[in-house]
Amino acid sequence: MLWKCQSVDKDFSTLPTGLQYKFYDQHLDSTIVLSGDMVTADVVFKTHDTTFFVSSRDLTVPYQFEILSPCFPGDIYEAFLMMSKGDSATFILKGDSLFLRDFEIQELPEFIDSTTLVYMDVRLTDILPREQLLKEKEAYKERVSLMLKELKEKESSDIQHYLAQHDVTVKPTSSGLYYIELIRGNGPKVEPGKNVKINYSAMFINGEIFETTIQEAAMKYNIFDSLMVYLPFEFIQGDSAAIEGWNEGLSYMREGGKAKLIIPSALAYGEEGIEGYIPPYSPLLYEIEVLEVK
Repeated sequence: MLWKCQSVDKDFSTLPTGLQYKFYDQHLDSTIVLSGDMVTADVVFKTHDTTFFVSSRDLTVPYQFEILSPCFPGDIYEAFLMMSKGDSATFILKGDSLFLRDFEIQELPEFIDSTTLVYMDVRLTDILPREQLLKEKEAYKERVSLMLKELKEKESSDIQHYLAQHDVTVKPTSSGLYYIELIRGNGPKVEPGKNVKINYSAMFINGEIFETTIQEAAMKYNIFDSLMVYLPFEFIQGDSAAIEGWNEGLSYMREGGKAKLIIPSALAYGEEGIEGYIPPYSPLLYEIEVLEVK
């Protein structure tokens, strides 16, 4: 469907789809943008009274994205598919479609409604052709695959090194969890459905602590956060949101008990990890004290 009841700026040309455009520099003999290419551009988005994005100001890296086939008449991809390397132009886009369909934002910002036009100023600085982009993606996948393979192989040796270094003689459970009892509890057993209150510290296998409920431990290991409230953690045992190794390890404990859990990545965050927090194939250590079971 073409845009209806839309004013046309006299300085702009208009495509049958309703997309309005004006070129300032045009290099017809240069590399043109094709679907599947990766483009690098300097971009400014603005309405008639609000400039809301300037790539050179708002980004710390070049503004890059892959060009898809147009999703609807007059979308952002149709605009870029008109350009060649070195071109500069302004395109007039339908604001609500830009945010909801191109940007895939669930809710429009306050300054955008169904009648808002967005002016997109573009200087296209580089084009990475689809074939080269595919090669780079494949090379990246191979590098990631090799890295994951190395981390997976390293995990087992890291666990064995820890066991030897700390004279751990307990055998793993059938799942691969190492449960090391420090103090035997005499209170109620931790069982599925019971409310449990604990203190814990979570570490990587090298002993680097990354999370704790204990303020003294946070200060000792230089991870203290003044915005955190350091209190015992309460939860329902068996919660499906918890990692498998956590639930299994706690199932061996009673109120008043203390234990250390060595949890292989298969029982924790696996080959994916948590981006920026826990690397792939990371075995984890938990030191846990069960304060209350009810």
